[in-house]
Amino acid sequence: MAKSPLAKNSKTVKYVRNSKNVVPLHFTIPYKNNILRKATEFDISHLLHLAANSNNVKIDSRIPFLRSFCKNAYQYVDNGRSAATVPKLYDTLRAFISFCDAVNVDPFSEAGYLTYAGNDGELRHRVKMYHPSKRLWEASHGDELGIQESSACQITSALRTALSWCRLPADTWATHHRGFSGENTPYKGYSDAEEEMLVARLSELFFTLAPQLIAAKKENLVLPNELPVVIDLGDHQEIISIKTSLTTQTHGMSKTGTSVKPAAAFNMAMGAAYHLMCFFTSLNDGDIQSIAHPVTIHTDERDKSLKVVKVSSFKARANKEVDAVLTNQSFDVDKRDGVKFIKTLETLSALYGSGEEGSELLFTLNNQGEKSSSFNLKEINKHLVVELSLLSPTRASCLPWFKELFYSYRNQHVIELKKETNTLGRTVVSKVTRPCTKAVATGGATNAAYCILSCYTNLPLKGILLPLTYSDKDANGNINVSFKYRNGESHHLSVPAADKALIKDIEQFATELADKQDSKSYERLLLKRGGQKNAPKDWDGISPISSNQMKTWSIKTNEYFISLQSSRWREMTSNHVYSVSGAGGVQSLLQNLLQTIDKHYANGDPRLNKTIVSQALQVMELLDENTCLEQAKEIVVAKIGITMLTHDEWKKKQEEERAKTNPNGIHCNGQQSIADGKNTQRETNNAMKLQLPCAEYDMCHKCQSAKAVNETQSIYKLISFIDVLKEAVNLYPNAQEEVHERIAAFEVTLDGASKDVYDNAMSLFNRNGRHPRVTIDHAILALHR
Repeated sequence: MAKSPLAKNSKTVKYVRNSKNVVPLHFTIPYKNNILRKATEFDISHLLHLAANSNNVKIDSRIPFLRSFCKNAYQYVDNGRSAATVPKLYDTLRAFISFCDAVNVDPFSEAGYLTYAGNDGELRHRVKMYHPSKRLWEASHGDELGIQESSACQITSALRTALSWCRLPADTWATHHRGFSGENTPYKGYSDAEEEMLVARLSELFFTLAPQLIAAKKENLVLPNELPVVIDLGDHQEIISIKTSLTTQTHGMSKTGTSVKPAAAFNMAMGAAYHLMCFFTSLNDGDIQSIAHPVTIHTDERDKSLKVVKVSSFKARANKEVDAVLTNQSFDVDKRDGVKFIKTLETLSALYGSGEEGSELLFTLNNQGEKSSSFNLKEINKHLVVELSLLSPTRASCLPWFKELFYSYRNQHVIELKKETNTLGRTVVSKVTRPCTKAVATGGATNAAYCILSCYTNLPLKGILLPLTYSDKDANGNINVSFKYRNGESHHLSVPAADKALIKDIEQFATELADKQDSKSYERLLLKRGGQKNAPKDWDGISPISSNQMKTWSIKTNEYFISLQSSRWREMTSNHVYSVSGAGGVQSLLQNLLQTIDKHYANGDPRLNKTIVSQALQVMELLDENTCLEQAKEIVVAKIGITMLTHDEWKKKQEEERAKTNPNGIHCNGQQSIADGKNTQRETNNAMKLQLPCAEYDMCHKCQSAKAVNETQSIYKLISFIDVLKEAVNLYPNAQEEVHERIAAFEVTLDGASKDVYDNAMSLFNRNGRHPRVTIDHAILALHR
């Protein structure tokens, strides 16, 4: 058909297919977990498919939502925020999409959101199913575990953020349901006994391995296959051997063929260094891992013997630098100190890494001897707790499970216990018993028997000879199980009489293995390694338990082995701030301004907190019909605090008596007067046969002669004195309880200063540091009295 004249002369656009004009759809996000040092790209295109499974049908209507999510994820990181937040939001979004697809509801809709987070939603069901007192091994097959309400609160918050990144009005949808409440379970700091054990064994490991690794690198020497480390276990010492080889049995999942051996000597030394850094600085995990070269050592201008190292790190979430100070004040019997530690660590780090400015101080080496892009502390911790035998003081709570495992292995069956996730995303228990070989049963029963016995005692269980002997039941319902070691020493352990049958069954199991030995001359051991054809031998190291054994048995960290966490170090060393609720609790008891509590009581030291709460309770105990709140506070302050002289009173004393204040900012007549207490100054004078004025400035809070002064320079001294006491306590975590009481008492005295005087004194402190008359030496007396 002929074209019309108009058609002939028209200039239509001719479309040309050109692949260069096609922009591919990339669904990637910046991804960084607690192992990776740098963010990588992560493909989330599988979220376009049903049930977030790329093998299922693709749903094109999800494209604009997920494209927006990816765009906002990159924008979030480009704005300087932490890339570690993005994968958490992705995980929440993926679980949400999978659930909605399972119940056939659109995830990118209000209906989908309310089905998951609404008043009758999935998260409400999971909260109802949560039983905090029940451990995994106490559950039955198929039981649903549920989640804490605080977890549901975190999930809904993350979900709303993720959906808002998808350009959905999730915050508006949230008004259609009740919110979740519930507080997070606070971290429990290490006890004094745990701290002593951890610091001693971790420092022994680090200060034994690091110098040998440094020497080998400097002198270009070949390291031996193993490096011995002597570990003090209290009643005896044990020699453990740490392998130096970086070679791994598998290349793992790395595309480059590289992998990391966490049990290698260098990586174990770095793991120990991480926890010692937590002990010295109390920074959090991200800050510790971000500490970088160079490290500069400063010498104190007033005390040339005092050396200080300041380490800094950047907290992306708060968009600020954080730092910590390490000094050369010793922390253990071998006179090791923070400066020596950081110098050793820096040397080790520089020799095996680049040592360039900005490079991380802590890292691991891969199987090619190169700096790894990841720092898998979780895997290193598994080896640290086993090699150093860092047993939890509450491990006896696992006895019922160890008993069940032991008898199951005796029946030549293995119990496979683990968590599984069903199609709705709910976590359920899988507990299946199946037959196993004799070799597996023997090894499993031996390990279970070791764990059972270790729950009753801290004595070494290596080299115990058969038979055992049993005493009669004592008045406490216990019996003594006595035994001999191959070296002739005798010991015993105490067990409840009800568990005598269990110990006898363990002995019977060992007796059966000994009876099967080929030679009657072989030692008959309670616990051993090796088959019946070979002479029995001991296991290597302190414990026969492998690093993965607790995971196989589904025993959580801190149930048998101590959990190694920066959060627990921070809690122990009192450097993490109160939560809002904690500060509010103290505020309601003491009636202080919240900023005052944050200023003086926010270091979170559990012992100091007890003192503060104790003072509040003393106030409450005095409250009655005849005593009001202010009167009660005055009575307690008079008992534990120091009287405050007004500015005019102080000026008058200066004019009449030429009065001066002590280095702690307190004025006195030089004569110690402690009511209902021990006059320590009199003892000093008697011993020296001299009449010296009192110089025990840490005792002023108990002395009736002491008077605080409401004057800028005096309060400046007092603030400085409190600061050195706090530093000393942080440097000496095992310091006496009285020092914490003294800090709290001086803080109460500080509250008596007027606002103008306090602000001026703090301005001087922030600008100039401590008052020139106040040094750390003034705190040493308080620590060693």
